[in-house]
Amino acid sequence: MFWAKMAAFGLVGLLSIIPTVRFISWNRQAGADPSFTVPASELASVKTYIRTETFVFLLIPVFAAAMARGYGT
Repeated sequence: MFWAKMAAFGLVGLLSIIPTVRFISWNRQAGADPSFTVPASELASVKTYIRTETFVFLLIPVFAAAMARGYGT
């Protein structure tokens, strides 16, 4: 369970890279062009990443509870 928890933590970190890069890019584009709007396809992609990241993040306490109960030893 420990390694599952660590893998989930690492996966959350990796999944957060793409939305972070996109947010920075959108911020720069909005600064250069006040009429900038986020393309719908990019927004949908980022939403998918964030939803997946949230689901994996919710698994971390589940793995911690399983580890505390002695599963996976």
